[in-house]
Amino acid sequence: MHASSYPLPPQLSPRSHLCPPPSHPRHLFSAMGMQITAPCCPGTSLSGCVYTQDSDLLAQPWYSGNCDRHAVESALLRLQKDGTYTVRPSSGPHGSQPFTLAVLLRGRVFNIPIRRLDGGRHYALGREGRNHEELFSSVATMVQHFMRHPLPLVDRRSGSRELTCLLFPTKP
Repeated sequence: MHASSYPLPPQLSPRSHLCPPPSHPRHLFSAMGMQITAPCCPGTSLSGCVYTQDSDLLAQPWYSGNCDRHAVESALLRLQKDGTYTVRPSSGPHGSQPFTLAVLLRGRVFNIPIRRLDGGRHYALGREGRNHEELFSSVATMVQHFMRHPLPLVDRRSGSRELTCLLFPTKP
């Protein structure tokens, strides 16, 4: 299914939040200096959508197996829908950081490394050195999680933080 065939989320005020159900109280995000700026997909049912092997990546509607960073960023910017995302092979060495999650928010593409840990038994999002990072059994499980839970996006230049859920999968 293409991103354009997904229903559009309702338009809400910038601080609105629709990630169902919240796994963390809203005040925790405020305490971390984050604002929830993009609505998440309410009522998403993930039952029956559990993927356990990364060999299934090519079949995913969000995996851009043959696209480089430039092609992915151009495609996301053309769509201009906050929460549009794709996973692509990383530009750098593929050993411990084989993939990158690219997410569009407010006209900007955020490229977040996906790291492979424990010989491929776990995956983590973001750069090394974070305390209390979430571990996932597969890239697909990670994507499913952030379809329902807010993903913190940090602007490295300004240090500002915003949250969005993964809303519109795309394959450039």
